[in-house]
Amino acid sequence: MPLPLIHWFYASGLPKYLRKGSGGKASWALVTGSSDGIGRALSFELAARGFNVLIHGRNQTKLKGVRDELAAAHPQREFRTVVVDASNFAAADIDRIVAQVGDLPGPLTVLINNVGGTAPLSSNFKHFESTTPDEIRALYSLNVQFPLQLTRALLPQLVAQGKPTLIVTCGSSAHFGQPYVAAYSGCKGALHAWNRALYAEQAQAKSAVEVLEAVVGPTYTQQLQKDPNLKAGLMMPTADVMAKSILARVGHGHRTVVPYFWHAVQDGIVYGLLPSNMADGVIAGMLKPMVEAKTD
Repeated sequence: MPLPLIHWFYASGLPKYLRKGSGGKASWALVTGSSDGIGRALSFELAARGFNVLIHGRNQTKLKGVRDELAAAHPQREFRTVVVDASNFAAADIDRIVAQVGDLPGPLTVLINNVGGTAPLSSNFKHFESTTPDEIRALYSLNVQFPLQLTRALLPQLVAQGKPTLIVTCGSSAHFGQPYVAAYSGCKGALHAWNRALYAEQAQAKSAVEVLEAVVGPTYTQQLQKDPNLKAGLMMPTADVMAKSILARVGHGHRTVVPYFWHAVQDGIVYGLLPSNMADGVIAGMLKPMVEAKTD
């Protein structure tokens, strides 16, 4: 396993998860939240690297558009869709995804829990007391409940293969606890702890399932593009750059990585070198101009 400080210089371990099943069909990857942003970019990257892809989203029309684009770009691959609203799902929805995975013509060897974000909120950044009960419920459903329930349901299939399989969960540097994204920070903190525990369980069982949290920093996706104060740059890469960074970091046995180098540098300075109160002040100063105004 490469040292965490130099894992950016190692080749991706993704090829170890690409193989053919008993019927001669190539591996499948399931990417949640594939309608746009990082999930869409991950789906294209996986297809380019030989995987068939089951794409998930909540909007049938957008998802079909992505599937058609994938099929046109990679006619040698197969693509299927599954529609579930992760911010408001039921047990039957998870069962339906598991059933679709069971019907795939090849083995599912990669699960990427990408779906998440602040979409249920009226604004990306807001005071916690302005967050409504419904927003908090939807936020935790989207960012915590859905990835946990889906992983729990699919894990036995991954373990049973007895060969390298991969679970990547997209976390966030918000798990440190950041002002003006308090509810979202709580979600990502829960996801961070869960990923660490699941990694330890699989390690103790000597399972061939790799469990990896990719700590994703600010990325210029559709959600952030709505804010005129933000734009893509060195510290805010595009979704395509982030997707490539995530897949470049897999396969080395780490439990948590910051896939994009400059985010790792930023987090190391802010959270590794600065006192906590100073780090909070730095983040607050960056976000405050974009915070939704309080309403009476």
